[in-house]
Amino acid sequence: MTSLSSVLDFGDVAAWGLIVAIAVFAVAIRRLPMGGAVALAALAALAAKSVMIPLI
Repeated sequence: MTSLSSVLDFGDVAAWGLIVAIAVFAVAIRRLPMGGAVALAALAALAAKSVMIPLI
């Protein structure tokens, strides 16, 4: 049985964090000014990475 750490590496976690950040930025830019959308996207990327890092 393969472990999840052999399938998922840090690059994948960073890529998913970036994908989440782009999606959140695209939604937030309609309602927030640029600085707020960037801050929200950065927080979303950190949250996604913090959820996925224990899986490695």
